[in-house]
Amino acid sequence: MDSREVGFPGYMVYCGLMASLTSLSIGYVIGSPNVPETAIRGTDGYCDPNADFSGFPGCFQFADLLWGFAVGSFCLGALAGGLIGGNVQNIFGRKKTMFISNIFFIVGSILLGLTYHQAQFIVGRIIIGFACGLGGVVAPTYLGEISSIKGRGTMGTMYQLLIVVGILISNLIGLGLSTAPKWRILLAINGIPALIQMFLLPSLVESPRYLVSQNRLEEARVSLQKLRGANSDIEQEFADIVQLILGRGSSAVARPNQDSAFDEYKADPETAVTATNTGTSKNYSIIRLFTSECRGLALIGIAIHFLQQASGINGLIYYSTTFLGDVFGPGNAKYITVGVSCCNLLSTLASVALIDKTGRRTLLLISFAGVSLSSILLVIGAYAEVGVLVVVAVFLYTAFFAIGLGPIPWLLLSELLPTYSLSAASAVATSVNWGTNFVIGLIFPSLNKALGDGTFILFAAITAFGFFYTWFFVPETRARSIEEVMAEKGVAPRSDYM
Repeated sequence: MDSREVGFPGYMVYCGLMASLTSLSIGYVIGSPNVPETAIRGTDGYCDPNADFSGFPGCFQFADLLWGFAVGSFCLGALAGGLIGGNVQNIFGRKKTMFISNIFFIVGSILLGLTYHQAQFIVGRIIIGFACGLGGVVAPTYLGEISSIKGRGTMGTMYQLLIVVGILISNLIGLGLSTAPKWRILLAINGIPALIQMFLLPSLVESPRYLVSQNRLEEARVSLQKLRGANSDIEQEFADIVQLILGRGSSAVARPNQDSAFDEYKADPETAVTATNTGTSKNYSIIRLFTSECRGLALIGIAIHFLQQASGINGLIYYSTTFLGDVFGPGNAKYITVGVSCCNLLSTLASVALIDKTGRRTLLLISFAGVSLSSILLVIGAYAEVGVLVVVAVFLYTAFFAIGLGPIPWLLLSELLPTYSLSAASAVATSVNWGTNFVIGLIFPSLNKALGDGTFILFAAITAFGFFYTWFFVPETRARSIEEVMAEKGVAPRSDYM
C-alpha cells in the first residue's frame, strides 16, 4: 500500500502520544495556579504568611499586579524558549530538544515545590516557562513531520488535546491540594510527565524530514518505514520529501498528482545526496524567512497564533476561579472552573473527530464566530446579573475555542510550510503566542477591575476580526500536501538557496 494513503499506523500514534507528553506538561503549568490561587496568596483566611510549615512559608502576599506577573511570568521564559527553539531543534534534532525541555520542566517543578519567597516562585515559573516555549516549538513540529497525510489533522490536534488534559488534571488535583502547604505538591507534580517522557524518548524515531535535511537519507528511510508500517510502500512519499527539502525543481508543485519526484529520485538518488552536501538543505534563519518566498504563508500561521491568545482564553483559564467567584462565591467557582475544563476536554475531543472531516479553515471560522458571540453573551449576562447566563456563556466560549482556535494554530504551520522554513516560523509563532499570552495574563486582573462586566467585549471584537481574517487569507490544508498548499498560494519550493 502506498504510504501516502495510510491513516493511523500504531507506531506513529505511539510516537505522537509520547511527544504530546510535552503538551500535557504545558497544560498543567497553565492550569496549576488557578484553583489554589487563594491558598498560595493567603487570601482564603486559612493561611498566615508568617506561619512555618517545616521551614517553608505556607503562603505569600501578592498584590494583584504582582500575582498577574507571577502567573504570566512563565510566558516570558516561554518567549525565550520559543525564540531559540527553532535553532535548538535544527542543531540537536527533535528528540534531543524534547529531552532538553524535560530537564527545564523538572528543575522548574522542584523550584516551585520548594518555593521560599515570591521571587523564587517567579523564577521557577520562568524556568518552567522556558521548557514550555522550547516544547511548544518541538512537539508540534515533530507531530507534523511524523504524521501521514490522512492522519495529520488528528495527530496535530493531539498536541492541544494533551494541553487540555493537563489543565483539567491540574484543576482536579487542585481541588484536593488547595490549602497550605499542599499547593506545593500540586506545583511539584508537573515534573512527573517530563520524567516519563525522558525515559521513553529512546523508543521514538527521529523525524524523517529532519533526517533528510541533515543528509541522513538512509536513516530517514528507515524512520519513515517504521512510522508507516512494514507493509507500506514509502518510495513515493520519501521521494516527495527529498525533492521538497532539497529544492530540486518545482515539478511536484506544478503537477502534485504526478510521480515526477519519485521518477527523479529513482533515476539518480545520489544526486540528492550531493545536493544536500552542497548546502541546499540549509534551514532558513528568521531573517531569511521574512525575505523568502515563504514569508506570506509564515505570516498567516503567525497571525493565527496571535489571534488564539488575543481571544482572551488564558485570561479565563488563569483567573476563572476569581472571575466566577465574584458572581457565585469562591467555593462554587472552583467547581465551575473544573466543569469548564471538562467542557474544554470534550470539545477538543470533538475537534479531533471533526478536523479531518470538516477541515481546518471551516473549524476556525466556526470557532472565531462562536467565541465572539459567546463573549457578547457573557457581557450581557454580567450586566443583567443573570448568573446562569454567565455560566452558559463561559461554557460556550470554552467549547467554541476548543473546537478550532485551540488545536489548529499548532497544526497549521506544519501544513503550510516546508521543513527548511518551518523551524524559523515555528520559533516566531511560538514566541508571539507566548508573548501575547503573557500580556493577557498580566493585564487581565487589572482589566477586569477597570472594565468590570465589559472586559470580554474587547475579546469579542478581536475574534470578530479573526473571523474575517480567516475568511480572506487562510487556505484549507485538510488532506492536502504541503506542495499543493504552496502551489495554491503561488509559492514554489526553493531551488537555489544556499
